[in-house]
Amino acid sequence: MQPGAVAALGVALSLVATDLQWHAAAAADASWSLGPGHSAAALTEVLGDFEHQRLVLGRALDELGKAARHAGALYVEVEQQVGGRFGPGAPS
Repeated sequence: MQPGAVAALGVALSLVATDLQWHAAAAADASWSLGPGHSAAALTEVLGDFEHQRLVLGRALDELGKAARHAGALYVEVEQQVGGRFGPGAPS
């Protein structure tokens, strides 16, 4: 895997995390449409559980994305430091 691909994966994971967090907030905001009563309360409870799980997953994906971007940068740094030390014609 190329370092750019690792960094791109990190960006993509962060975008998914942001999307999950947005959906969690949107779902919570939509529960008002049922009006007051037991159905709205039950939906709010269920959506609250989903919202919580989406937020937890979103935070985890965001952290994973940051780690992937960092790993991609480290990969590039190591490649630059190692250079051609191990390829054909490298010093013994």
